[in-house]
Order: sequence, then structure tokens, then C-alpha cells
Amino acid sequence: MPDLPPPIPFRFESATPLRWVDVDSEGVVNNAVYLSLFEQARYEYFARLAALRAGNIAFVLAEAKTTFCRPGRLGMAVVTRARVRRLGRSSLEMDFESVGDGEILVRGSAILVWVDQDLRPMPIDATARRRIAAFEGIPEGSSE
Repeated sequence: MPDLPPPIPFRFESATPLRWVDVDSEGVVNNAVYLSLFEQARYEYFARLAALRAGNIAFVLAEAKTTFCRPGRLGMAVVTRARVRRLGRSSLEMDFESVGDGEILVRGSAILVWVDQDLRPMPIDATARRRIAAFEGIPEGSSE
């Protein structure tokens, strides 16, 4: 079996408290809330890297996947981790983990496409690409 490269570490975290509206009558976090946690972490990630366009994320979500590991509960201190795993010409792949009380609650991934003002795919802005690659320690580009 070939040696696999070590996983890219998460270098970004976003603490997001759970709200009463986020849980069901049993106090368990609703599954749809995790996509909102990923979205908030994604926004904060790009804001921290100054990779927003006029205050907005210049990417649209093309795909999202989640794997639920443990139920989250109201009152947990939840942190969502985010990282860019791959930069393509006009898209990138991100990974996410939401952790509550030290345990992984959910893992997820997303494919995002950089778009123009008419929401048509276009190459990722060179400055955003450099900042993301430098922050993550990954190559600036790969084929798509």
C-alpha cells in the first residue's frame, strides 16, 4: 500500500454558539444547522484572508457533503474548522469539521466556484489565490 501524504491541518477555526432555534425538542442540533455553521466559517475564512469582493464571497456553492458523527446538543461550545484542500482554475475544494465538547460532530466538504457579477464561472482572482495558497501551504493552482 503506498504511503499517503499527511492530511492538511486545519489552520482556521470559527467559534459559533448554538442557539435555541438550532435544536429540536430533544435538544439535538438539527442537521441543516451544520451547513449554516460551515457557511459562517467559510465567510469568516475568506474575510480573514481579505478574499471578499465588496464584502461578499465571490464563490457560489456547487456541491456540499456532510457526514454526521455524533449528535450536537444545546449548550455545547462548538468550533467549526475550515481549510482549502485544492485550488483549481475557477473552483476550490474546502473541508470542514464542527467540534463540540472536544468531539467531532460532523465532517463536511464543499466545492465552490468563483463567479463574476452575473454568476458565471471565471478564474479565481490572483490575489485571493495567492492568499489562500500561502495561508494553507498548498500549490496556487492545479488543473480542473
